[in-house]
Amino acid sequence: MIVGRGVAAPPYMKLLADAARDAVTDAGLEPSAIDGLVLSSSIPQPFVCNPAELAEYLGLGTAYAVMAPYGGRPGTDVINIARSAIDAGLASNVLVLSADNFATTLGLEGAIELYMDSFDKTYERPFGPLIPTAFAMMAARHMHDYGTTPEQLAAPAVTIRRHGLLNPDTEVRGKLTVASVVEDVVVSTPLTRSMLALISTGGAQGFVVTGQPRGDRAVEVKGYGEAAAFFSLTQADNVVRFAHITTAAQRAVAQAGITLDDVDFVEFYDPATIVPLVLLEDIGFCAKGEAGAFVADGMTDLGGKLPMNTHGGTLAFRHPGMGAALDSVIEAVAQLRGEAGARQVEGAEIGLVHGQGSWLANNGFLILGRAR
Repeated sequence: MIVGRGVAAPPYMKLLADAARDAVTDAGLEPSAIDGLVLSSSIPQPFVCNPAELAEYLGLGTAYAVMAPYGGRPGTDVINIARSAIDAGLASNVLVLSADNFATTLGLEGAIELYMDSFDKTYERPFGPLIPTAFAMMAARHMHDYGTTPEQLAAPAVTIRRHGLLNPDTEVRGKLTVASVVEDVVVSTPLTRSMLALISTGGAQGFVVTGQPRGDRAVEVKGYGEAAAFFSLTQADNVVRFAHITTAAQRAVAQAGITLDDVDFVEFYDPATIVPLVLLEDIGFCAKGEAGAFVADGMTDLGGKLPMNTHGGTLAFRHPGMGAALDSVIEAVAQLRGEAGARQVEGAEIGLVHGQGSWLANNGFLILGRAR
């Protein structure tokens, strides 16, 4: 029934129920048609509910129900899980849901403490790193190896903020300039506050994956690829060159039967400005060490060669927690439907969506396209 049982429910469950109702309506389906559920777990409250409990609350009856429980990568993984269930005959119409409420549930201090626990207890945590520390190490090494400048590290923040301000639902206000980003408060050298993701109050997302495209608004999953190479940053072979990113992206592109030149826009998970630079290089959109100039020269602007994070990403839209991973998928769907308004990429046919866990430790890539 997708309305929630007539009992009191925590805010988290209410967020999921609201997202479910909107997703099913948008898909043009009756609630009774939903026979599958993929839940992307909450970061601050990973065990607050399980998929069976949520299916019961939504009144789905007999349904395929699973959870994707790790980091930022479920933004892409959940699509592949739902698609695989349909291909295996386990479900026909799979509801994909995610919700989180970082600031409300944890507060700033709580969010910092939770993420500090992500570091290895023996070789990393005793030295007191914060999440920005990991990305700052990448940025510092990129500057050392390739001559990347602070201004080039600032460029993604400026571009993505410009896009975010075109999104009527953004949480940010005011334009950024390269100078204002570089001169902002330093959080972890060389990264300033404006080079890092937001921490938002809350949010939820939902959509339906089906084996039967419905109408001219349908978007097709054309390719998927994933790969992991480490979990602890101290175990990475290199902090600015990630072969598993290249592998995962190549798998998605090959499965879709396209080349990178066919991609009209990208939606990256962007917890820090160094991440889009590394992704642009390791995916192959530009050579190693050239991403700073690539972004600074306007190549990732709307109207540029490869518009990036057209909704604002976690830098300039919102970052409520795990739910941020699905924002990129929803934006890609809006772009491919031609429904993105002022931030629409003209003639968008193919989009690449990225999700990552931890500090680029595990990555997933989706290739989405207009259904034909």
